[in-house]
Amino acid sequence: MHEPTHRLRPSGRARSRPGRRLAFGAACLVTLLVAGWGVRQVWWAEAAPPTPPTVPPPMAAGTPTPSMSAPEEAGLDRSAPVEIMINSINVRAGIDQIGLAQDGTLEAQPLSRASHAAWYRLGPAPGQVGPAVITGHVDTKNTLGVFFYLSRLRPGDLVVITRADGRIVSFAVDSVASFAKSDFPTQLVYGVTHYPALRLVTCGGQFDRRTGSYDDNIVVFARLIAHS
Repeated sequence: MHEPTHRLRPSGRARSRPGRRLAFGAACLVTLLVAGWGVRQVWWAEAAPPTPPTVPPPMAAGTPTPSMSAPEEAGLDRSAPVEIMINSINVRAGIDQIGLAQDGTLEAQPLSRASHAAWYRLGPAPGQVGPAVITGHVDTKNTLGVFFYLSRLRPGDLVVITRADGRIVSFAVDSVASFAKSDFPTQLVYGVTHYPALRLVTCGGQFDRRTGSYDDNIVVFARLIAHS
């Protein structure tokens, strides 16, 4: 869905005002290239993860980076997520499932489902050890998407996910960052963790009318803190 030199900045600068012009196009979801990652993600979901990848330099002064060296924690069994709730930005939505398109990019969630989030089903499920990745549209031509206000999340905010097995898993936000799509840190988002992690991804930055796409991706990094 994404990927020469990292240019990282806090997403607090990202524009997410209701009055801005709504964009059109499936590029509003995510454009990361994940060819080759799908098979690894399935393996991580079913076996002990290998050594964590190297973490890129800090995003910005004072901005926390997601911990890749947290103590190893036991996760839950695999079960698909069905609903996401983020009270701090008034989100409560169903969760669809997506995989990879034939060209190795992330499968595009239909714009008609912009009010729903989408779980990358080839990776870990929320609550399993490893990074569960959930994406969502920022907007469409006519409506706000489920993750329109994602950039407003702050460390400590809670993301609560209900799974198909009835279990509820709660994640605390560690950090929120904006990455140029051309420099998307695939390894940081999809790379191995030894604890249950969550990544929420949407589009951000300026809308490029020429390409019909946003310039950046907003990524929320979170960790499991409770389950029931």
